[in-house]
Amino acid sequence: MSHRHRISPRTCLVASLLIVAFGSAHAAERISVATGGGQANSQSRFPAISANGRYVTFLSDATNLVAGDTNAAADVFVRDRVLGTTTRVSVKAGGAQSEAGSFAATISGDGSRIVFSSHGQLVPTAGFLNCYLLDRTAGTLQILDLKPNGSAGTFGCDYPSIDVAGTRIAYASRDALTVSDTNGRPDIFVRDLVAGTQRRVSGAPGDTNANNGASDPRLSGDGSRVLFASLASNLVASDTNGIVDMFVAATDNSIAPQRVNVGPGGVQANDTTDYLGALNANGSLLAFSSNATSLPDWGEFAESTQYLRIPSSDTTIALSIPEGNLPREGFNGEPDFDYTGRWLVFASTDRLFAGSEQGGVYVIDLVRGRISLVSAGGNTGNVHQPRISADGTGVVWYSFSATQVPNDTNGTWDVFYAVNPLWEEMPIFADDFEG
Repeated sequence: MSHRHRISPRTCLVASLLIVAFGSAHAAERISVATGGGQANSQSRFPAISANGRYVTFLSDATNLVAGDTNAAADVFVRDRVLGTTTRVSVKAGGAQSEAGSFAATISGDGSRIVFSSHGQLVPTAGFLNCYLLDRTAGTLQILDLKPNGSAGTFGCDYPSIDVAGTRIAYASRDALTVSDTNGRPDIFVRDLVAGTQRRVSGAPGDTNANNGASDPRLSGDGSRVLFASLASNLVASDTNGIVDMFVAATDNSIAPQRVNVGPGGVQANDTTDYLGALNANGSLLAFSSNATSLPDWGEFAESTQYLRIPSSDTTIALSIPEGNLPREGFNGEPDFDYTGRWLVFASTDRLFAGSEQGGVYVIDLVRGRISLVSAGGNTGNVHQPRISADGTGVVWYSFSATQVPNDTNGTWDVFYAVNPLWEEMPIFADDFEG
């Protein structure tokens, strides 16, 4: 059952707006099932969702989601929620299954393009671990991480992220994929499929080498910005905290990387920031999780706090503060935005408002200032990595919980979908304002 509550006006993008209408609660749908609906016989995790929520990709060790799955390795699958079909996509160009494991995928807005990494040599020229682009419409599979001489990367490519249009892809690679890359460390690269270019975006100003590695890129919906984590201290001036920070860079290198896990005035975090941040379509809104005491509204007993960062106004807002006297002692993070940045989802182990369950997937309407619990059963099943569709209508996540849907008896991690309980198409009217 979904719960809804108004959050403090200080967390709203426009502080005086309140929501006055709600959508009805919707039951969850299990995604990690076979075409006939049979439940998976092993764990399924790390979902991604298309723009309108029709297609969901996920990683699974299950052997019974499709016929002929005998490789004893993790595979990437896509679920068509309209047709009720499940298809394995981490296969070789000719359709044969991979001999080795693949890793979490992301999907373009229309669901036609899927990117993932794999140890399987899915094309003859593959290396040890490459990032792949599957074009389901064209029926093509290609390696993304290419060296300047056109050969495939040798040492590894991870975390590919694709924009909504399906034309730009970000990934982390240990290889020198550009001639300026001589630091011998993992860097973030962006491939523009239209322009036919590959750029390093995690370099210091002037595309000089970062003095440490970068990881976990997240591409903005419009492909113009990429968020990533790095221990490098020379990407921005006065980076003296000696810890991993979150940076956002322009994918065309027109703007040098900027550090975003900061407080007002650029106050740097003095403790851990989670690598899994998020940004809206053009990077004007960012979300990250941290337990740094130097950031606003730090909680002494909180494992981590979910923050919203608005660079244009130099604003950093703590979103995961429970109301009233509810205890604040849990984890809050793994955020994701819809395309516009109106809705933010994140995972929590806290009870954020009276009447809600203890933890789960929360969604916040940042315009109207409302919060709702999307998942069921609290965090008893370790709820993780919520992702919201670009249009804001649907949310996916993965959980060990057996209470998300009826008849969940496989005793392992599954992927779930539910309608965003705060989503609605109504415009904001003058009488929605308080006072």
